[in-house]
Amino acid sequence: MIGLIPFLVDRFTTTHCGADARQTILAACDLPSDFEFSIAQTYDDDLCRTVITTMAARTGLTLPDLYDRLGVFFLAWLAENLGGLFAGAEDTASFLMRLPVVYNSFAATARGSGLQGASEIVSVRANGDRLRVTYQSQAAFASFYVSFMHAVASHFGQSIDVSILAGDLDAPFCVFDVAAVPVHQTPPSARQTHARDQSEVILCHGD
Repeated sequence: MIGLIPFLVDRFTTTHCGADARQTILAACDLPSDFEFSIAQTYDDDLCRTVITTMAARTGLTLPDLYDRLGVFFLAWLAENLGGLFAGAEDTASFLMRLPVVYNSFAATARGSGLQGASEIVSVRANGDRLRVTYQSQAAFASFYVSFMHAVASHFGQSIDVSILAGDLDAPFCVFDVAAVPVHQTPPSARQTHARDQSEVILCHGD
């Protein structure tokens, strides 16, 4: 997995659970206390999954809830560190269309690692009034990517409706269509990421 994701997961852990909780998680994952994730490296997918699931257990959150909160956290990090990415983006669709350029530029560091689709993990293309998204990575984190898309939609005062066409969100390959709509038009079946998540303090278990 590209280092950007575990790097930000690590930041999230420290921000919401504190340094002591982070140390407990590192120890549970057999990582040294001074371990740091780097954006410019790639990491074993199983290690990243272990870190994320251990953090979920520590916080008492389910993985879908954790993904939603991570999506909001990641979006805030992008706004602070890559603010130019938002320039001229007027809605969810226009932002999501440009996102793979950044995401895949990080993924390019994985070339030669043997991961299928390492140089283009995610592609987003217009498909009528929807976006056609293709995700391919042995990391199998398309479900997290969708949570991030929900955070983007919330940022623009919209929500998204996701229709899976092939594969699965928890599989190495998934193709799905995304339709963005104003919040008040959200279909009852669509899952939403609420703005309140941005300021919510997570109480971590086990302290």
